[in-house]
Amino acid sequence: MKKFLSSIVASITFAISAFAGDITVYAAANTTYAFPELISEFAKVSPQTKVNVTLGASGGLTTQIQNGAPADIFMAADMGFTQKVYDSGFAATKPVVYAQGALAMFSIRNIDFKKGLNVVVGLKSISIANPETAPYGKASIEALKNAKLFDKVEKHIVYAQKISETLSQALSAADVGFIAASALFDEKMSKYKEGVNYAFVDPKLYTPIDQGIVITKRAENNAEAKAFYDFVLGDKGREIFKKFGYNVPAK
Repeated sequence: MKKFLSSIVASITFAISAFAGDITVYAAANTTYAFPELISEFAKVSPQTKVNVTLGASGGLTTQIQNGAPADIFMAADMGFTQKVYDSGFAATKPVVYAQGALAMFSIRNIDFKKGLNVVVGLKSISIANPETAPYGKASIEALKNAKLFDKVEKHIVYAQKISETLSQALSAADVGFIAASALFDEKMSKYKEGVNYAFVDPKLYTPIDQGIVITKRAENNAEAKAFYDFVLGDKGREIFKKFGYNVPAK
């Protein structure tokens, strides 16, 4: 009987330890607002796993991973960056889409958002994330060019290093910021109103922002990393991203 009980205890201990420890997720800055809830809900199914998150511009995070940064999972703002990590041998899984981002304009100034994208004409300071490293910045420039407005406003663009900085700038010095629409679903932003402080950019003006996820090569056999990866792509993860204004791909 003691031997039998010892066997059960050993099995339980192994099951717990298999999901005990830390994992590190490198994620695009636009996911900032969704991550607290992602971590909170994941803790309910894997309470022994601590999720450490490093947020930044996808291009910069890609370079860090390729230089040996200790990321277990990479969640980029663009499939191209996860594909780059995979093609260079730093990912153990092929890139898949976990969410599709949306673009918005935000301002605390007295500007007329009824004009749509034309509202940027005549403004002195337009905050946009660096299009070389931030997919939302690339989408912003694409939207302006497709609307035939880029040449009119180019000299007034102030480039931020990552998408979260465009919101900070729009809340302070910039006249308007091109932001990830997900930021608008954060509780702290509830006092701002559509049509008064922000407007969504017509999605027909930019290429869909397919955001990709991979498990890195260093976490190829990491059970905790796989559990979080599955959670993000599962029903609860999809529900959370929808809550924060993302579209999610059909299963």
